[in-house]
Amino acid sequence: MKKLRNLLIFAAVLLGLAASVHVQASLNDDPDAVTVQPVSKKQLASIKKHYGSIWYHIKFYRTLKPVNVTIKFGDRQNTKLTHPKVLQIPKNTIVSGNKFNDSEKGLVRYSFNLDFDSLSYHLLKPKITKQFAEPNFAISVTAKSKQSLNRRFKRITPPKYLPTYSRGILNKYPYTPKIDPFTPTTDQLKITPDGNVEFYPIISGQTKNNQLFSLIPQSFAKINKTIVKGNTRYLYYSHHISGVHDQRVAKSGRYQYRLTVTNLHQPFSLFDGDQGAVMMSQYKIGSTTYYTRSGSYGA
Repeated sequence: MKKLRNLLIFAAVLLGLAASVHVQASLNDDPDAVTVQPVSKKQLASIKKHYGSIWYHIKFYRTLKPVNVTIKFGDRQNTKLTHPKVLQIPKNTIVSGNKFNDSEKGLVRYSFNLDFDSLSYHLLKPKITKQFAEPNFAISVTAKSKQSLNRRFKRITPPKYLPTYSRGILNKYPYTPKIDPFTPTTDQLKITPDGNVEFYPIISGQTKNNQLFSLIPQSFAKINKTIVKGNTRYLYYSHHISGVHDQRVAKSGRYQYRLTVTNLHQPFSLFDGDQGAVMMSQYKIGSTTYYTRSGSYGA
C-alpha cells in the first residue's frame, strides 16, 4: 500500500513538472514576450531623473447622476459580430477614464472616454452572457459643453483599496524569464474602482486580448472595509472568493474574510521596442505574487 502511494505521488510530481514545462515553453514561444528586468532603487532613481514622471496617474471619477453608455461587446465565437448594449451606470459609481475635447467643422465636442476595465461585473451583469467578449470599441459619453460633462463626472482621488498607480488589474507572476507586456498568460485578479474583488481564470488556447478571460468572474465579493497600514492594504468582505487566498477572520457579518494586498516594492521593467519600457509592480496577495502595470518610460 505504501509503495502504491509513493508511486502515485511520484506520478503526480511528474505531471506537475510536465505541465510546468509546457507552460514555460508556451511562454517562451510568445514572440512578444520580453526579458524581465528587475529595477533596483538606484536604477529607479536614475530612470526618474532621466525621464521625469514614469508612474501612471489614473484618473478616477464619481458619477453625479445616472449615466447611459453604449457598449459594443464582442463575441466569443464570431470575432466580426458585436452585441451593442445600453448600460446605465448608477449615481455615485466610481469609474476611470479621461475627459477631452475636439472640434470638427468648427463645432467643439466634449467627451468622456470610459475605461471598460473599470466596470465591475456587478455593473455589467444585467447586460452580458457567457457568449460576450470585451469590446474593441471605445466607450464615450459626449456633451455639447464642458459644464454638461462636469455635471455627470466629478474627479476624485484614487480609492484607497486600489494598488498605487494601477488600474486594479493584476495577474499571477509566472516566474518565467520573459513576459508579454500586454498579453497576460496567467489568472487575473481585479480590484474595481467601485469596490469589488473579482477572480478570473485565464482561458487556455486564446491569443486575442479580448478573449483571454470570460466577462463573468469565477468568484467575486464587494469590499465592505479597507484598512491601509504601510505597504499593505487589508480588504474585508462577507464571503470567500474562490481562487484567492483570503483568510476568514470572523464567523458572521460583512467582514468575515480578509484579503491582504502587500506592495513588495520590487518593480521590474519590460522593454517593448515600439513603446519603450513598461513598468510593473509586484504585490503579494494572500500567499500569491501578482504583477500589475504601473508606469512606462522612453519611446
